[in-house]
Amino acid sequence: MNVTLKKLQGSVFGAAIGDAVGVPFEFRSREEMMRCPATGMTGNGTYHMPIGTWSDDTTMILCTLDRLDESMDYDGIMRAFLSWVEKGEYTPHGSCFDIGGTTRRALENFARGAEPLRSGLDDNYSNGNGSLMRIIPAALYADAHGLSLPEAVKLAETLSSLTHAHAISRTGCGIFTCIALSLLKNADKSSVQEGIRNAAAVYTTESGSKGIEKYRRLLSDGFPALPEEKIRSSGYVVDTLECAVWCLLQSDSYSDCILKAVNFGNDTDTAACVAGALAGLLYGYEGIPEKWRGALVKTDLINDIIDGFCRRNGI
Repeated sequence: MNVTLKKLQGSVFGAAIGDAVGVPFEFRSREEMMRCPATGMTGNGTYHMPIGTWSDDTTMILCTLDRLDESMDYDGIMRAFLSWVEKGEYTPHGSCFDIGGTTRRALENFARGAEPLRSGLDDNYSNGNGSLMRIIPAALYADAHGLSLPEAVKLAETLSSLTHAHAISRTGCGIFTCIALSLLKNADKSSVQEGIRNAAAVYTTESGSKGIEKYRRLLSDGFPALPEEKIRSSGYVVDTLECAVWCLLQSDSYSDCILKAVNFGNDTDTAACVAGALAGLLYGYEGIPEKWRGALVKTDLINDIIDGFCRRNGI
């Protein structure tokens, strides 16, 4: 087991803080961000929220962490998601202020009686980044329980299917999980490329890899050298994963990685949340700027859920 409380805190807080840095800038274009780039954590902006506010991205991570253990209670995870939407639980300020369309429809299916793993959408238009943004618990659980790489990928794809069941979304979650597991083993930038190679190997040998074609660019040796103008940031899962990994490879600190992701514009909170989960593993909790850590809201809730996950999963 490589995961420790410190690494878990680095990854979860890394995701939450990246999310919070991105929230005020969501939907701003790349051109707008170039004219007036993000330079730190601020408030107000798109949703008029106080500084340090995280979005649905972090909320869904916390819901999953709070229910994920050896029981594999997918029904419980979906009920936690519903408690967020209907009651404002797991949120920074007691209400749901942002939710993706695919996630909303999946939760509506579940509320109408669909089984958890039959609630997610699997059409071509349901490949937003709404499962990728919340998938870091798959890697944390897989490492704690000594799952093999194919088993970890299967877990990530299954968790994705609760809301996003298309092969493209599931594969993106599997690739992310391979990268996170590599960083858990060795917090070095070379581990990012190792994780990508591991993902390529898994999806070459395993069945059910129809979505892999969309990630050929990310899996290629030339991906890290792509110029900035070739990287896109949008709500599409492939774009988000590429943006997060590219920002991680092209930066030398947690803060630099997050600001790069945010300054691509568009889906700023999710790009920074996905990048932040990985950057938190690479640089550790202490590598996150103290000012940003201090500004984050509801840290007691996050710590309580992390502690509960550790107790249930032997960390």
